Amino acid sequence: MESLTREQKVPGYQAERLFDGVERFRKAWPRYHRPDDVNHLVRLFTKVELRRGYMLDYLPIGGLSSGWIWPYARRADPHPDSGPPLALTAMARDRLISMRGSGELRRVEIDTLYAFLGYEMSPLGLFEYAVFISELWATKSASKASDWLDLVPVVTRRQFDGILRRAGDRVQRVIRPAIYDPLVRLDGQAGGEVRFMVFQGGAWKRITMLVIKVDGNGSVRREFGDLVANLR
Repeated sequence: MESLTREQKVPGYQAERLFDGVERFRKAWPRYHRPDDVNHLVRLFTKVELRRGYMLDYLPIGGLSSGWIWPYARRADPHPDSGPPLALTAMARDRLISMRGSGELRRVEIDTLYAFLGYEMSPLGLFEYAVFISELWATKSASKASDWLDLVPVVTRRQFDGILRRAGDRVQRVIRPAIYDPLVRLDGQAGGEVRFMVFQGGAWKRITMLVIKVDGNGSVRREFGDLVANLR
């Protein structure tokens, strides 16, 4: 049996097609209402599944210009317990804001969202799940999720060369990769790591590796890896 700890590729053309669909979804944010927006989003990820009989929903936090969402899963039918989970309704919204990212709320995320989600245990399945979770928390949260929304995925050589060409003589340092496709490492029965290049504009102007770590409980963490190209 092939080792599940070895890095495997997700074809760049598949990743590019997925990100194109995500970009169209972002542009259509104003046309979607809660909870149709997040449920449309999950349907873009064919390797991600929601527990049968459940749907996605979220609590809007803050105002229209500076707000963000807190997603959760709930019963799809008009059942008495189909509203927000008690773990969320018991917390005041200002407390959710102040504790965002804390260990206590991480447990709430697992119990109210990740426990209801699954994905195909394949390189493409883990890749889709990592991207989906990142995009889900960013939905209609432009003011709070710029660390994800401002990244431009670079998953093909054509995209990589195009960014360098547009940068022109601003290119200072380039380490051309041997592989442009996203790389995935599956860890046993659940979780793993996803890596792919992203372009950071603004003050950064660089191509760097983005590392997304998926825990066995479904939670996701992002961090930057090696610098690939400095375009200042």
